[in-house]
Amino acid sequence: MPASPTKSSAAGLPASPPLLRLAASPHDAHLLATFAADSNIVRILDARQPGTALLELRGHSASLNSIEWNPSRRGMLASGGDDSQVLVWDLLNSGNGASLNGGVQGEAQAKGPSASWRSDYEVNNVSWAPQSALTGQGGDWLGVCAGRGVWGVKL
Repeated sequence: MPASPTKSSAAGLPASPPLLRLAASPHDAHLLATFAADSNIVRILDARQPGTALLELRGHSASLNSIEWNPSRRGMLASGGDDSQVLVWDLLNSGNGASLNGGVQGEAQAKGPSASWRSDYEVNNVSWAPQSALTGQGGDWLGVCAGRGVWGVKL
């Protein structure tokens, strides 16, 4: 039976925490967003270079519960967590603290969010609203599931 990737090996390497969520970019087939159990860091991975994070998205102060790429805007994703926050990350705009460009080869860059929204409850899930005649005018919309409610958040 093959060894579990979450358990330490005989070589004495530290155990990696299990991944909790994985989201594939709808615009860049090689990009994945993921986070581990009990982690507050979103890692952006390039499937062509497994094992090396391109970016570490830092901004949550508690464990993450959800990540989702924006289906209509390349390089944008949202995350929600136990800190009652929804953070929006724009990876293509270097002026906001989160960019896929630059950095040291082989070392993940730590980046901050471009926008945020605070709930009164822990955020359990986020989902981008598809572009339509109702949502397409004046910005993007996020559905946020927190507590016993669902909110529509306009960016």
